[in-house]
Amino acid sequence: MNLPSKQQALLDRCRKDGKLTSQTAYEMLSAYYYHNHEKYIGEILSRMVKAGKLIRVKPGLFEIGKGKSDVVIKNQEVLF
Repeated sequence: MNLPSKQQALLDRCRKDGKLTSQTAYEMLSAYYYHNHEKYIGEILSRMVKAGKLIRVKPGLFEIGKGKSDVVIKNQEVLF
């Protein structure tokens, strides 16, 4: 499954540096958002943690995750 370009850029940076901070993510992606870039970039990071792409070591610090298989919500199995 291909990741959106913003998520892929964050993963590439995390692989390169070995870690990713929220501040680094804000610096990389803030140009894409006119207002509330902290909120939207925080949501991107949260989705990546939920998907297993990143691991939240402590607030504001992330490492590469192991990834998870696609999760199917039980009451929405017929959608797939």
